[in-house]
Amino acid sequence: MQRPLLEVRQLSRRFGTFTAVDSVSFAVPAGQIVGLLGPNGAGKTTLLSMLVGLLPPTTGTILLDGEELQRVPPRKKFFFGFIPDSQEVIDHLTGLEYLEFLRRIYRLSEEQWSLVGEYLALLRLEEKAHHLLETYSHGQRKKLQIIAALLHQPRLLLLDEPLSGLDPEITILVKRLLRRLRERAVGVLVSTHDLLMAQDLCDAVILLHRGRVVAQGAPRSLLEHYAVANLEEVFLQALGLGQQDEELDHVLARF
Repeated sequence: MQRPLLEVRQLSRRFGTFTAVDSVSFAVPAGQIVGLLGPNGAGKTTLLSMLVGLLPPTTGTILLDGEELQRVPPRKKFFFGFIPDSQEVIDHLTGLEYLEFLRRIYRLSEEQWSLVGEYLALLRLEEKAHHLLETYSHGQRKKLQIIAALLHQPRLLLLDEPLSGLDPEITILVKRLLRRLRERAVGVLVSTHDLLMAQDLCDAVILLHRGRVVAQGAPRSLLEHYAVANLEEVFLQALGLGQQDEELDHVLARF
């Protein structure tokens, strides 16, 4: 059996007495898209921060291509590409200068770097490439982050709200791009609030609530288990939020 590209075993992260991530376990195999779902404060961004090495776990193990993340050499981390939810870039650089900066960090081959123009054209950034990043909109920064995550051709993608700020055309394009990467045996972990997108795109989903996994599995299996029509209803049932209609009726009674 082929080992997963990413494996998480009983991972926890505490901040003082507060537990942000509590004994979470899952795997991302090659050629699968795994969705990380949950409300604000569920622990998704903290979990991703541990997976990319920005935060050390309190307990538990992260295996990157079979090796413990804490022990892999820095260059082994080029194995994955990361798109954060934040819009942090180097404002005094142009878009192309920023990508050239990453080219040196990743030590990209001439063949890899030759694709940069095609990525810029694909994401409709060619005309903006020579402008300072401080002039970029939210969506334009997100497009640049997508290119930055793909340039070194990683086998694993870790994505935190990758569609945030994108217009409908590029949203559709990015979803098609992720499907094509899955066909090429790339593994994808994507954190998102878009439950219907996750239902359509993901091979498996992990639903977090208060730092713990409350539901996990293929979307179709979860729909059957909860006897509902979509992941939105799974989300409400798994989190115990089935009283929403009653609350809405109460609030709107005198509207």
